Amino acid sequence: MADEPQQIWADYYARIRRRRIAEAEFINSKMWTDGVTNDTVLAIDFKHFGNVESDIRLLANQLSENYSMTICLSDDEKTWIAEGTTRPYGVDGMLGDQLKNWAEFMCDVSNSYACVFSAWKLTDTGRKIAWSPDNLDIDPEAIGG
Repeated sequence: MADEPQQIWADYYARIRRRRIAEAEFINSKMWTDGVTNDTVLAIDFKHFGNVESDIRLLANQLSENYSMTICLSDDEKTWIAEGTTRPYGVDGMLGDQLKNWAEFMCDVSNSYACVFSAWKLTDTGRKIAWSPDNLDIDPEAIGG
């Protein structure tokens, strides 16, 4: 079964991708409730991780076209982390399909470098309100995703 490790990765990636999309849909509804509009400028912060430094560097290089990127080794020195942000700038129009499409893109581009899109946060810096899936326990399979 030479394909077994690849299948394990594919299943893991698919599960993470479904979770990130479900998180984006949940956060989207929360932001609407909190008064965010398509004109609200939001700062975006996010993280990807991977086991191979060169993969993380290649990912960060691609994302650096639109984000400020930094790379570091995790505290346990087992994984590499690429952190990205729009700060000091922000983006508008991150509601509805735009947020979902962004989450899908981040998952797919991360996977293309054998990395994982692991965390993200949107912040309305003017009102000092942030939305993050950090404390969410979303199971897209349980909600039909």
